[in-house]
Amino acid sequence: MVVVVALLMSVSPFTMDMYLPALPEMARALDATPSQVQLSLTGVLVGLALGQLVAGPLADAFGRRRPVLVGLVGHIVASLLCFVARDPDLLAGTRLLQGLSCAAVAVVAMATVRDLFAGSGYARVMSRMFLVIGVAPVLAPTIGGGVLTVAEWPFIFLALAGLGVLLLVVAATSLPETLPPERRGQATFTAVRASYRTLLGDPTYLSLILVGGLMFSTLFSYVSGASFVLQVRFGLSQQQFALVFAANAVGLTVLAQVNPLLIRRFGPANVLTCATVLGLVSSALLFPLLVFGEGPLVAVVAVLALSVAGYGLSMPNSQALALNRQGHRAGTAAALMGFMQFVIGSVVAPVVGLGGADGVAMATAMLAATACAASVMWFVVRRHPETMAVR
Repeated sequence: MVVVVALLMSVSPFTMDMYLPALPEMARALDATPSQVQLSLTGVLVGLALGQLVAGPLADAFGRRRPVLVGLVGHIVASLLCFVARDPDLLAGTRLLQGLSCAAVAVVAMATVRDLFAGSGYARVMSRMFLVIGVAPVLAPTIGGGVLTVAEWPFIFLALAGLGVLLLVVAATSLPETLPPERRGQATFTAVRASYRTLLGDPTYLSLILVGGLMFSTLFSYVSGASFVLQVRFGLSQQQFALVFAANAVGLTVLAQVNPLLIRRFGPANVLTCATVLGLVSSALLFPLLVFGEGPLVAVVAVLALSVAGYGLSMPNSQALALNRQGHRAGTAAALMGFMQFVIGSVVAPVVGLGGADGVAMATAMLAATACAASVMWFVVRRHPETMAVR
């Protein structure tokens, strides 16, 4: 079942990453600026953010299976609409629909794991799931680059529709229901508002989802800016960029597999603290390479890999700590956490795009986000020591 959930979680990174090698070509084909094309990434992020706020309470009220099946059907339809879109604004709108559809799948996946595991157990399972999830960002741009060698960029979205069909069959035949009727909540406006009010009044939960959101924004600074920086500034081909992107994703996956060993020894809170420091140090090294000179390509790629690795360590641990006391409303708590992540990401993507292809905006955004994440984590350590004791 863990493999099935991991496959479902892969739909979001595939939807976001598969078309990345095509961004420069799309800008030329649509006669659009890099910022206009990157609005398609913002669209899917906004959809993921807003959709989760609705999908989370629905998953707590109606169970896990129905929302994910509806979400996958919506993803197939939205991907076909992206396939026929030939205007940057229309493409951004259809990508918004893709994000809304992916939201149900993402929320159900996290809530399903929380139904079965808590604390360090959740973090360990999420780390193991990275063996599957981590393949998605490795394969997605590589497959996208492969599609571009034989077809035009719209066919990437046709391939995403095919992925949606495959996952729909897998979910319909293999995904069990992990939330029995007696544990379900209500889908009324009053009940949903009460759940969100309780979560928003929990400073520990809010601090932890903010840390996760800020670290997530470093990943999306990289995702939205790397294709232009590496292809335009450093002259890599679409296929070379896909290989670099894949290498960084492999590093993220490998480090995530070390995470269970680290949390057994140090606990998820201490590992999360170290992850934010790793992100801050790597971003501080990247900043002068891109801002003050023409840094060597090898050095830039290596530092980017360290930054992505910091996200790989932070993700399972921030989620585990934030959801640790939210088992009775795991869907809603996961939804608010996902909303925070994707709102921050949707703000970062166009900002990085407005900075152009030299990477200055990307490096600045990554440094600012990791500095804020480390500061918030320091607040958690100082003000909420009970979080540090979670095992």
